[in-house]
Amino acid sequence: MSAPPPRFPVKLLLRPRNWLLWPVLGLAALLAPLPDRALAALSRPLGWMLWRVPRVRHVTRRNIDVCLPERPEAERAALARATTTRFALSLLQSMRVWIVQRRDRPAYPLARIDGGEHLSAALETGQGVLLLTCHYGAPEVHGSLTDQLPRAGRRLVGVYRQPGHDAADAVLHWARSGYCDAIIPGTDIRSIVRELRSGSLVWFAPDLEKARKGAVYVPFFGVPAGTTTATARLAGMGRAVVVPVRYRQDAEGRFIYDIRPPLAGFPSGDIEADTARVNVAIEDLIRDDPVPYWWCLERFLRRPDGVPPVY
Repeated sequence: MSAPPPRFPVKLLLRPRNWLLWPVLGLAALLAPLPDRALAALSRPLGWMLWRVPRVRHVTRRNIDVCLPERPEAERAALARATTTRFALSLLQSMRVWIVQRRDRPAYPLARIDGGEHLSAALETGQGVLLLTCHYGAPEVHGSLTDQLPRAGRRLVGVYRQPGHDAADAVLHWARSGYCDAIIPGTDIRSIVRELRSGSLVWFAPDLEKARKGAVYVPFFGVPAGTTTATARLAGMGRAVVVPVRYRQDAEGRFIYDIRPPLAGFPSGDIEADTARVNVAIEDLIRDDPVPYWWCLERFLRRPDGVPPVY
C-alpha cells in the first residue's frame, strides 16, 4: 500500500524564518486560475526584467555562443532573448502546476505521445526505466505530462537537488505529490537504485554542473563540462533501461511528449565514455529547438586545468 501524499506544511511555514515562502505560494495561487495565454503574456515583462540582470544576460549569451557557434550571430542574439522569456514562462507554469495539478486532474493535459513504442519496449523488459531528461521547458509541466504516460502501474519517482531549507523542501514534496509517487534527493543513491530495481520509472535531469567527486569533464555541445557520472552508475546498479525524453508544444499550444530510443548497451563499463554519451543524448533533446532550454544555467562555471573560463 502506497504512503499517503504529504500534507501542506502549514506548521513549518508559520515559523517566522519561513515567512518569505508565503509570497511565492501566494503568487502561485494567483496564477493558478489563469490560462496559458495569460501566463505567456506575463512572461514577456518578466523575461524583460530577467534580461536586465547583467549576470543572467552574460551567462545566457556566452552559453549560446560557445554551444551553438555555427549559428549566425544575429540568430544567437535573438535566441538569447527568446530563451529568457521562455524561462520566465517556465517559472510561471511551474507555480501554476504546484496549485492546480492532481493525479486525476492534470494541470496540462497530454495531447499526444511521439515515440511511445520506445517506452513500451522498455517496460516490456520488466526492468526499471531511467527517464533521461534535462532542464528544458518547465520541470513541473514535464512531471505532470510524465504522470500521464501509460506505464503499466509502475511508480513514478522524481530525482531532485534538495534545497538546504527544510520548509522549501517540504513545499516541494507537497507540490510534486500532485504528479509523483515520491521525490528522492540525488544524493540518496541507495533509494534511487531500490526504486529502479523494483521497476519504477525514475525521472532524472543530470545537466546541472558538477565538478567535484562523482563527476568527469566531458563535452557538452563540444565544450568541456563538469558532468555527473550518476546516470551510468544508477543504470548499472539499478539494472535499468535509459530512455531520453522531453516535452514540447505544437503550433496550437498542445503538449506533446517526445520519447527517444533507449540507449543501447548502456552502461558499457567505461564511465567517461558513458557520461559523454549521456551529454550527446541531452544535446539531441535540445538541438532542433533550443529556445526552451535553460541557457541561463552556469553549465561551464568550473574549468579543467589549463582551460580558459567561459564566463
